[in-house]
Amino acid sequence: LHHCLLRKNSTFLVSSNYKIMVRIGQGTGPLDQPGEPPRQGTQRNSMGVNTLLLKAELGKVKTITTTLPTEEFAYGLSRPRDAEGAREVTLKWVEHQPNPDAKPGPDFKAMNFLASVNDITTANEQRDFRAAHPKTLKQGSTQSKLKQHLPLPSDNNSDFTYGRQSAARPLEETRLTGPTPHIKNVVQGSFQQDWVHKNMQRQEFITSHQTKMHPNATKASEGHATKAKAALDPVEKEPWKIKKFSKVQAKTNSYNEYKVDEYTSFEN
Repeated sequence: LHHCLLRKNSTFLVSSNYKIMVRIGQGTGPLDQPGEPPRQGTQRNSMGVNTLLLKAELGKVKTITTTLPTEEFAYGLSRPRDAEGAREVTLKWVEHQPNPDAKPGPDFKAMNFLASVNDITTANEQRDFRAAHPKTLKQGSTQSKLKQHLPLPSDNNSDFTYGRQSAARPLEETRLTGPTPHIKNVVQGSFQQDWVHKNMQRQEFITSHQTKMHPNATKASEGHATKAKAALDPVEKEPWKIKKFSKVQAKTNSYNEYKVDEYTSFEN
């Protein structure tokens, strides 16, 4: 047997009968992993950034081989912070200011009215008429129309009351609608109960008018119904026999005329 003892980087390799005993040391190369025997051979610093050669530790993510900048480095485009944030926008209401230099749009309503007055009936004539007599919308006219209203009695008299009192009902209204309902009946919903009772009394009349009317049968539908009934009710036919045996009496009884089930008895 051949015995040899090698010592290199605090690692002992003893071979005996093709059996190897290794005492793990601590490697300092870029490819050495903690808890594993050091790699033999030449190790360059560039191997520490090679993804194919660098192994990941068990239970951990792969080691980053790219040289990254410091933590103070900011990725992307750095923009200055806007002084007006969401709080300032939501807490301050700014009314819309129309652009004084904006041109008003065409007033199609006025141009169509003028075209009808001048007997313009076709599309080509109307297009030429609009080009010759353009009309634009009047700015501010819509707001002025909305603000204008007829004078009301309450504009001059703040004590003026619209409507009339419930107690002062005219005789014609009392005759048509009946006496004044009590507020208790309104709150308790007695009118709803009266409506339900009246409709319950009319239930038979309503149901009688809701009967379904079947359509009249046609010749085609009657023919289809006849064929369908014949298919559902087949006619019993005699079993087929050879012509020369048609008059021969049967020598045995096969009990075909009986329905064979668990209650059938063949004792007789």
